[in-house]
Amino acid sequence: MMYGLSYDRNALRARAAHIGVGAFHRAHQQSYYDDLARQGADWGIVGINLTAPDLRTDHQRQGGTYALLTEDGEDQTCREIGTLLRMHDRANAAHVEWNEISFVTLTITEKGYCHHAGSSTLDIEKVAADLAAPETPETAIGYLAWMLEKRRRARGGPITLASCDNVADNGVLLGSVLRDYVERAFPDLIVWLEDNVAFPTSMVDRIVPAMSDDARARLEAACGRPDSIGVVAEPFRQWVIENRFAGPRPELEMAGVQIVEDLAPYEHMKHRLLNGLQSAYAELGRLCGHDSSYGASTDPTLALWASVFLQDQALTLICPDGENLETYGHVSLKRLQNPTIHHPLNQIASDASFKLPQRIAAPAADLLVSGRSAEAQAMVLASWALQGGDRCPDHAEVVTSDPLGDELVALRARSNNADELALGLLNMPLWPAQLRENETFVANTAKWIGLFSHATAKQRRAAIEEFSRERLNA
Repeated sequence: MMYGLSYDRNALRARAAHIGVGAFHRAHQQSYYDDLARQGADWGIVGINLTAPDLRTDHQRQGGTYALLTEDGEDQTCREIGTLLRMHDRANAAHVEWNEISFVTLTITEKGYCHHAGSSTLDIEKVAADLAAPETPETAIGYLAWMLEKRRRARGGPITLASCDNVADNGVLLGSVLRDYVERAFPDLIVWLEDNVAFPTSMVDRIVPAMSDDARARLEAACGRPDSIGVVAEPFRQWVIENRFAGPRPELEMAGVQIVEDLAPYEHMKHRLLNGLQSAYAELGRLCGHDSSYGASTDPTLALWASVFLQDQALTLICPDGENLETYGHVSLKRLQNPTIHHPLNQIASDASFKLPQRIAAPAADLLVSGRSAEAQAMVLASWALQGGDRCPDHAEVVTSDPLGDELVALRARSNNADELALGLLNMPLWPAQLRENETFVANTAKWIGLFSHATAKQRRAAIEEFSRERLNA
């Protein structure tokens, strides 16, 4: 089924902006803005890409619209999205007119925040070039600071900057690094910033794999036309945002966005259940011979293991209002089993050193503090210990990258046995101290490093199944 535009794009005003217009933004936030436009709202979005790809030419050639295909193996729905009014790249991003913009979202990946991994502290080395020339920035943090400084000089009004990246406390992180940068680059801006800028934390969810040739073919067949910037995603979507805004904002709740006073329970639920399972499958799945989320999630052995993992992860959570943790975990697994979504495990495993601390290590620490087993989490970290830094491409030439990959490769090279590798791994500063201080957790990590090291995929699956059945029958 195809839905064309039911609104006049010329009636939309450039009232919002988004930095990092990748496939996720086009499939997620834009779908909410499109819903609002179909209800009569006039919020249009200015897109800004400070890094590749530059979508301006394709966006203009298609008349400023693109197609979004959602599918789950049973149904397909295609809609035309027209709320992305204009696109800008780094070369002309400084010329974006921000006078009417009062709501800005970001999807720049965790690396885009230029912080020290595992903290909300600005990494000065990563913004050194911007600090030397703050009016010609290259990073998103430098760019936001310069835009805010120009807004202050023009006596502009309040503005909301909402991170939509899959990062714990993303609003806190954005506010922290931006304040630090501003104090160094534009000291006169800091008072205005505190009075006029809000940094709400948000949680976003929709599985949007990188576009493949097969996905493009399905999109063209379903939507009836070639589309160079169209995207394919699952039907499920969720956006929860903290009720902390400055100035005008779109009525997002009219499109199904949840505006809440306390985001933490929702954020932790998603990070530890859905995202935790994705990262676990990225590590264990590759060891078992899979290269996609679909392959790993439909493996009976790994699905059995997931029931143990999700049960343990749920024990570390406070259930958000209106949610059921058991149901959420079950839905998360079913979403990964969507036959039309083949998310490359190498892609999910990228930047694991940023992802695993919040998705796996933090709940492991909570389990240990409460006196419970965290062996399932130890299995995931053991898997990363053996695979982190491996840049072998999968069948689709997708390669895993990680800022700590070389460090992990070197750690493996100098470790003589599983015990040494486990200790070296857990002594890395990105993990909570509870992990390396707990003898049982250290022993379990070494145990699984040893079991996985020289085994075949079949032997690994047998060991995983034995663990899972023992836990479920306990």
